[in-house]
Amino acid sequence: MDRPRRSTRPPARLADAIPSSPPPATRPKRKTPHDADPAEQLHVLLTSPKSVLTTLDISDLISASSWNMLSDESKNILKPLLPPTAFLGYNATIGLDHPSAVASDSMTVDDSPASDVVDPAVFTDPHFLAAAHTLQDHIYSGWMDDTHAQKVLKYEEGIRNGTLAALWKDEVWERNNDGPRPVAEIPINGNSIPGDARAGHAAEVKLVALAQEGVLQVGDIIVLRRNFTGLDIVVEKDAIIRSIHPKTHALTILLEPGTSTHLPGPLLSPHPAAPSGLTQQAVVTSPSQLETVLLDNDGRVERGKRPNGNAWKVMTVWRWRGTAPWEDVGDGRWGRENHGTLFYLRGTYYHER
Repeated sequence: MDRPRRSTRPPARLADAIPSSPPPATRPKRKTPHDADPAEQLHVLLTSPKSVLTTLDISDLISASSWNMLSDESKNILKPLLPPTAFLGYNATIGLDHPSAVASDSMTVDDSPASDVVDPAVFTDPHFLAAAHTLQDHIYSGWMDDTHAQKVLKYEEGIRNGTLAALWKDEVWERNNDGPRPVAEIPINGNSIPGDARAGHAAEVKLVALAQEGVLQVGDIIVLRRNFTGLDIVVEKDAIIRSIHPKTHALTILLEPGTSTHLPGPLLSPHPAAPSGLTQQAVVTSPSQLETVLLDNDGRVERGKRPNGNAWKVMTVWRWRGTAPWEDVGDGRWGRENHGTLFYLRGTYYHER
Protein backbone atom coordinates (compact mmCIF):
# COMPACT_ATOMS: atom_id res chain seq x y z
CA MET A 1 0.00 0.00 0.00
CA ASP A 2 1.40 3.31 -1.09
CA ARG A 3 1.81 6.07 1.48
CA PRO A 4 0.15 9.46 0.68
CA ARG A 5 2.52 11.87 -0.83
CA ARG A 6 3.12 15.36 0.61
CA SER A 7 1.89 18.18 -1.60
CA THR A 8 4.61 19.99 -3.43
CA ARG A 9 2.48 23.12 -4.05
CA PRO A 10 4.15 26.15 -2.50
CA PRO A 11 2.16 27.78 0.38
CA ALA A 12 0.35 31.06 -0.20
CA ARG A 13 2.29 34.11 0.90
CA LEU A 14 0.96 36.09 3.82
CA ALA A 15 1.14 39.38 1.92
CA ASP A 16 -1.13 37.95 -0.82
CA ALA A 17 -3.71 36.73 1.74
CA ILE A 18 -4.19 40.17 3.32
CA PRO A 19 -6.49 42.38 1.23
CA SER A 20 -4.94 45.61 0.12
CA SER A 21 -6.13 48.74 2.00
CA PRO A 22 -6.69 52.13 0.36
CA PRO A 23 -3.93 54.68 0.79
CA PRO A 24 -4.36 56.99 3.80
CA ALA A 25 -6.12 60.25 3.16
CA THR A 26 -3.82 63.18 2.90
CA ARG A 27 -4.51 65.95 5.40
CA PRO A 28 -4.07 69.57 4.44
CA LYS A 29 -0.89 71.05 5.68
CA ARG A 30 -1.39 73.00 8.87
CA LYS A 31 -0.45 76.63 8.75
CA THR A 32 2.65 77.22 10.83
CA PRO A 33 3.17 80.39 12.84
CA HIS A 34 5.67 81.47 10.21
CA ASP A 35 2.97 81.30 7.50
CA ALA A 36 0.36 83.33 9.45
CA ASP A 37 -0.05 87.05 8.85
CA PRO A 38 1.82 88.87 11.65
CA ALA A 39 -0.89 91.53 11.94
CA GLU A 40 -3.64 88.91 12.19
CA GLN A 41 -1.61 86.90 14.69
CA LEU A 42 -1.12 89.99 16.87
CA HIS A 43 -4.84 90.82 16.65
CA VAL A 44 -5.81 87.33 17.84
CA LEU A 45 -3.20 87.49 20.59
CA LEU A 46 -4.63 90.74 21.99
CA THR A 47 -8.36 90.11 21.51
CA SER A 48 -9.22 86.40 21.53
CA PRO A 49 -10.36 84.84 24.84
CA LYS A 50 -8.25 81.81 23.86
CA SER A 51 -5.11 83.91 23.60
CA VAL A 52 -1.99 82.50 25.20
CA LEU A 53 -1.67 85.81 27.08
CA THR A 54 -4.51 84.73 29.38
CA THR A 55 -2.62 81.71 30.72
CA LEU A 56 0.96 82.82 31.20
CA ASP A 57 2.51 84.84 33.99
CA ILE A 58 2.45 88.37 32.63
CA SER A 59 5.46 89.38 34.70
CA ASP A 60 7.57 86.89 32.70
CA LEU A 61 6.56 88.57 29.45
CA ILE A 62 6.63 92.24 30.44
CA SER A 63 9.75 92.80 32.53
CA ALA A 64 12.91 94.85 32.64
CA SER A 65 14.84 92.15 30.77
CA SER A 66 12.32 92.02 27.91
CA TRP A 67 12.35 95.84 27.76
CA ASN A 68 16.12 95.84 27.36
CA MET A 69 15.81 93.37 24.48
CA LEU A 70 13.80 95.88 22.42
CA SER A 71 15.39 98.10 19.84
CA ASP A 72 15.65 101.84 20.39
CA GLU A 73 13.01 102.41 17.73
CA SER A 74 10.53 100.14 19.50
CA LYS A 75 11.25 101.78 22.86
CA ASN A 76 10.58 105.23 21.42
CA ILE A 77 7.19 104.02 20.19
CA LEU A 78 6.23 102.57 23.58
CA LYS A 79 7.54 105.35 25.83
CA PRO A 80 4.64 107.78 25.15
CA LEU A 81 2.26 105.10 26.45
CA LEU A 82 3.95 105.03 29.86
CA PRO A 83 3.00 107.41 32.69
CA PRO A 84 5.48 110.04 33.93
CA THR A 85 6.13 107.97 37.05
CA ALA A 86 7.73 105.24 34.93
CA PHE A 87 10.84 107.33 34.15
CA LEU A 88 13.94 107.94 36.21
CA GLY A 89 14.17 111.29 37.96
CA TYR A 90 10.43 111.79 38.31
CA ASN A 91 9.56 114.19 41.13
CA ALA A 92 6.19 113.83 42.78
CA THR A 93 4.21 117.06 42.83
CA ILE A 94 0.99 118.24 44.42
CA GLY A 95 -1.97 119.90 42.77
CA LEU A 96 -2.56 123.62 42.72
CA ASP A 97 -5.67 123.13 44.86
CA HIS A 98 -3.63 121.64 47.72
CA PRO A 99 -3.13 123.95 50.76
CA SER A 100 0.64 123.52 50.58
CA ALA A 101 0.66 124.87 47.05
CA VAL A 102 -0.50 128.28 48.26
CA ALA A 103 2.43 128.62 50.67
CA SER A 104 5.01 128.07 47.93
CA ASP A 105 4.90 130.67 45.15
CA SER A 106 7.86 129.22 43.31
CA MET A 107 6.50 125.70 43.04
CA THR A 108 5.44 124.61 39.57
CA VAL A 109 3.38 121.59 38.77
CA ASP A 110 4.89 119.67 35.88
CA ASP A 111 4.00 116.07 35.11
CA SER A 112 6.50 115.73 32.27
CA PRO A 113 9.22 113.13 32.96
CA ALA A 114 12.63 114.39 34.04
CA SER A 115 14.37 112.00 31.60
CA ASP A 116 13.52 109.52 28.89
CA VAL A 117 15.12 106.57 30.67
CA VAL A 118 12.58 104.05 31.91
CA ASP A 119 12.93 103.02 35.55
CA PRO A 120 13.33 99.20 35.64
CA ALA A 121 11.46 99.08 38.95
CA VAL A 122 8.22 100.06 37.22
CA PHE A 123 7.80 96.52 35.85
CA THR A 124 7.58 95.10 39.39
CA ASP A 125 5.43 97.92 40.79
CA PRO A 126 2.12 96.59 42.23
CA HIS A 127 0.11 99.18 40.32
CA PHE A 128 1.71 98.17 37.01
CA LEU A 129 1.19 94.47 37.68
CA ALA A 130 -2.43 95.06 38.69
CA ALA A 131 -3.07 96.85 35.40
CA ALA A 132 -1.40 94.01 33.47
CA HIS A 133 -3.53 91.40 35.24
CA THR A 134 -6.63 93.45 34.51
CA LEU A 135 -5.72 93.39 30.83
CA GLN A 136 -5.46 89.61 31.00
CA ASP A 137 -8.91 89.41 32.63
CA HIS A 138 -10.44 91.63 29.95
CA ILE A 139 -8.98 89.51 27.14
CA TYR A 140 -10.18 86.30 28.81
CA SER A 141 -13.69 87.73 29.34
CA GLY A 142 -14.01 88.67 25.67
CA TRP A 143 -14.10 92.42 26.35
CA MET A 144 -11.36 93.10 23.80
CA ASP A 145 -12.83 91.33 20.77
CA ASP A 146 -14.54 93.04 17.86
CA THR A 147 -18.06 91.97 18.88
CA HIS A 148 -17.79 93.58 22.29
CA ALA A 149 -16.24 96.70 20.79
CA GLN A 150 -19.25 97.06 18.48
CA LYS A 151 -21.61 96.76 21.47
CA VAL A 152 -19.73 99.48 23.37
CA LEU A 153 -19.74 101.74 20.29
CA LYS A 154 -23.49 101.25 19.82
CA TYR A 155 -24.12 102.02 23.51
CA GLU A 156 -22.00 105.18 23.45
CA GLU A 157 -23.72 106.45 20.31
CA GLY A 158 -27.12 105.77 21.88
CA ILE A 159 -26.19 107.72 25.00
CA ARG A 160 -25.01 110.69 22.91
CA ASN A 161 -28.03 110.92 20.61
CA GLY A 162 -30.53 110.21 23.38
CA THR A 163 -31.97 106.98 21.96
CA LEU A 164 -30.54 104.91 24.81
CA ALA A 165 -30.40 105.58 28.51
CA ALA A 166 -29.00 103.67 31.45
CA LEU A 167 -31.86 102.31 33.50
CA TRP A 168 -32.22 103.21 37.13
CA LYS A 169 -31.65 100.26 39.41
CA ASP A 170 -35.28 100.44 40.53
CA GLU A 171 -36.41 100.02 36.92
CA VAL A 172 -34.14 97.01 36.43
CA TRP A 173 -35.44 95.43 39.62
CA GLU A 174 -39.05 96.01 38.59
CA ARG A 175 -38.36 94.48 35.18
CA ASN A 176 -36.85 91.32 36.64
CA ASN A 177 -39.28 90.95 39.56
CA ASP A 178 -42.61 91.91 38.06
CA GLY A 179 -45.47 90.08 39.77
CA PRO A 180 -47.06 89.59 43.20
CA ARG A 181 -44.55 89.91 45.99
CA PRO A 182 -44.90 88.60 49.53
CA VAL A 183 -44.95 91.21 52.25
CA ALA A 184 -42.47 90.36 55.00
CA GLU A 185 -43.24 90.92 58.65
CA ILE A 186 -40.64 93.02 60.46
CA PRO A 187 -40.60 92.90 64.29
CA ILE A 188 -40.31 96.35 65.86
CA ASN A 189 -40.63 96.74 69.64
CA GLY A 190 -42.16 93.30 69.88
CA ASN A 191 -44.83 94.02 67.26
CA SER A 192 -44.88 92.80 63.67
CA ILE A 193 -45.52 95.38 61.00
CA PRO A 194 -45.75 94.96 57.21
CA GLY A 195 -42.55 95.06 55.20
CA ASP A 196 -43.74 98.21 53.43
CA ALA A 197 -42.69 100.05 56.58
CA ARG A 198 -39.11 99.69 55.44
CA ALA A 199 -39.71 102.86 53.45
CA GLY A 200 -39.72 104.53 56.85
CA HIS A 201 -41.80 107.47 57.84
CA ALA A 202 -41.31 108.88 54.34
CA ALA A 203 -44.23 106.67 53.29
CA GLU A 204 -46.49 109.12 55.13
CA VAL A 205 -45.68 111.84 52.56
CA LYS A 206 -48.41 112.07 49.93
CA LEU A 207 -48.20 113.16 46.32
CA VAL A 208 -50.13 116.35 47.04
CA ALA A 209 -47.58 117.21 49.75
CA LEU A 210 -44.78 117.04 47.18
CA ALA A 211 -46.76 119.38 44.95
CA GLN A 212 -47.42 121.73 47.86
CA GLU A 213 -43.73 121.93 48.79
CA GLY A 214 -42.53 122.47 45.22
CA VAL A 215 -40.97 119.05 44.73
CA LEU A 216 -43.40 118.68 41.83
CA GLN A 217 -43.91 121.75 39.66
CA VAL A 218 -46.01 122.90 36.76
CA GLY A 219 -44.29 121.88 33.52
CA ASP A 220 -42.77 118.70 34.96
CA ILE A 221 -43.26 115.54 32.93
CA ILE A 222 -44.11 112.39 34.87
CA VAL A 223 -43.08 109.32 32.88
CA LEU A 224 -44.60 105.93 33.58
CA ARG A 225 -42.49 102.99 32.44
CA ARG A 226 -43.61 99.54 33.45
CA ASN A 227 -42.58 96.19 32.02
CA PHE A 228 -45.21 93.44 32.06
CA THR A 229 -42.92 90.46 31.51
CA GLY A 230 -45.74 87.91 31.48
CA LEU A 231 -47.42 89.70 28.58
CA ASP A 232 -44.19 90.85 26.88
CA ILE A 233 -45.48 94.42 26.93
CA VAL A 234 -43.60 97.56 27.98
CA VAL A 235 -45.80 100.57 28.67
CA GLU A 236 -44.08 103.97 28.56
CA LYS A 237 -46.28 107.03 28.68
CA ASP A 238 -45.76 110.73 29.47
CA ALA A 239 -48.03 113.06 31.40
CA ILE A 240 -47.28 116.76 31.91
CA ILE A 241 -48.43 118.74 34.96
CA ARG A 242 -50.59 121.52 33.55
CA SER A 243 -51.67 123.03 36.88
CA ILE A 244 -51.70 122.45 40.64
CA HIS A 245 -54.82 123.32 42.63
CA PRO A 246 -54.00 126.13 45.11
CA LYS A 247 -55.97 124.53 47.99
CA THR A 248 -56.08 120.75 47.49
CA HIS A 249 -52.78 120.66 45.52
CA ALA A 250 -54.26 118.04 43.19
CA LEU A 251 -52.42 117.66 39.89
CA THR A 252 -54.11 118.41 36.58
CA ILE A 253 -52.26 116.42 33.95
CA LEU A 254 -52.38 116.19 30.16
CA LEU A 255 -51.74 112.98 28.22
CA GLU A 256 -52.10 111.66 24.72
CA PRO A 257 -54.65 108.93 23.94
CA GLY A 258 -53.74 105.37 22.99
CA THR A 259 -50.22 103.99 22.97
CA SER A 260 -48.52 107.30 22.14
CA THR A 261 -45.59 107.93 24.46
CA HIS A 262 -44.78 111.61 24.08
CA LEU A 263 -46.94 114.70 24.12
CA PRO A 264 -47.17 117.19 21.24
CA GLY A 265 -44.39 119.77 21.08
CA PRO A 266 -46.64 122.83 21.65
CA LEU A 267 -47.57 121.44 25.10
CA LEU A 268 -43.93 120.99 26.16
CA SER A 269 -42.57 124.50 25.65
CA PRO A 270 -42.14 126.96 28.56
CA HIS A 271 -45.23 128.79 27.25
CA PRO A 272 -47.47 125.87 26.24
CA ALA A 273 -50.38 126.26 23.87
CA ALA A 274 -53.91 125.17 24.64
CA PRO A 275 -54.39 121.39 24.33
CA SER A 276 -55.94 120.07 21.13
CA GLY A 277 -59.11 118.03 20.92
CA LEU A 278 -57.21 114.69 21.07
CA THR A 279 -55.24 115.51 24.22
CA GLN A 280 -56.91 114.21 27.36
CA GLN A 281 -56.97 115.75 30.83
CA ALA A 282 -57.21 114.17 34.28
CA VAL A 283 -56.97 115.22 37.93
CA VAL A 284 -54.97 112.93 40.23
CA THR A 285 -53.91 113.00 43.87
CA SER A 286 -51.77 109.83 44.19
CA PRO A 287 -49.25 107.84 42.14
CA SER A 288 -51.50 104.77 41.99
CA GLN A 289 -54.34 106.89 40.63
CA LEU A 290 -52.01 108.39 38.03
CA GLU A 291 -50.73 104.95 37.06
CA THR A 292 -54.28 103.67 36.61
CA VAL A 293 -55.16 106.64 34.40
CA LEU A 294 -52.12 106.13 32.17
CA LEU A 295 -52.57 102.34 31.86
CA ASP A 296 -56.29 102.66 31.16
CA ASN A 297 -55.52 105.25 28.53
CA ASP A 298 -52.88 103.00 26.95
CA GLY A 299 -55.37 100.16 26.82
CA ARG A 300 -53.00 97.24 26.20
CA VAL A 301 -53.10 95.74 29.69
CA GLU A 302 -56.45 95.09 31.34
CA ARG A 303 -56.88 95.88 35.01
CA GLY A 304 -57.23 92.22 35.94
CA LYS A 305 -53.87 91.41 34.36
CA ARG A 306 -51.87 94.09 36.15
CA PRO A 307 -49.72 92.63 38.97
CA ASN A 308 -49.44 94.53 42.20
CA GLY A 309 -46.56 96.99 42.25
CA ASN A 310 -45.26 100.17 43.80
CA ALA A 311 -46.43 103.08 41.65
CA TRP A 312 -43.91 105.37 43.36
CA LYS A 313 -41.05 103.35 41.82
CA VAL A 314 -42.25 103.09 38.20
CA MET A 315 -42.68 106.81 37.54
CA THR A 316 -39.89 109.33 37.04
CA VAL A 317 -39.95 113.13 37.01
CA TRP A 318 -38.36 114.98 34.07
CA ARG A 319 -37.53 118.68 34.45
CA TRP A 320 -35.27 121.31 32.94
CA ARG A 321 -32.01 121.66 34.82
CA GLY A 322 -30.70 125.17 35.56
CA THR A 323 -30.28 127.25 32.43
CA ALA A 324 -30.80 124.39 30.01
CA PRO A 325 -32.08 125.49 26.57
CA TRP A 326 -35.86 125.38 26.46
CA GLU A 327 -36.27 124.12 22.93
CA ASP A 328 -37.15 120.99 21.06
CA VAL A 329 -34.00 118.84 20.89
CA GLY A 330 -35.75 115.83 19.37
CA ASP A 331 -36.03 113.73 22.54
CA GLY A 332 -39.79 114.14 22.91
CA ARG A 333 -39.39 116.02 26.21
CA TRP A 334 -37.80 119.29 25.07
CA GLY A 335 -34.46 118.72 26.78
CA ARG A 336 -35.81 117.89 30.22
CA GLU A 337 -33.63 115.60 32.33
CA ASN A 338 -34.49 112.68 34.57
CA HIS A 339 -34.57 113.85 38.21
CA GLY A 340 -35.37 110.44 39.68
CA THR A 341 -38.36 108.34 40.61
CA LEU A 342 -41.20 109.62 42.76
CA PHE A 343 -39.97 107.17 45.41
CA TYR A 344 -36.51 108.76 45.39
CA LEU A 345 -37.83 112.34 45.44
CA ARG A 346 -40.17 111.54 48.30
CA GLY A 347 -37.38 110.04 50.40
CA THR A 348 -35.05 112.94 49.65
CA TYR A 349 -37.70 115.50 50.57
CA TYR A 350 -38.51 113.73 53.85
CA HIS A 351 -34.91 113.52 55.04
CA GLU A 352 -33.99 117.07 54.01
CA ARG A 353 -37.01 118.97 55.27
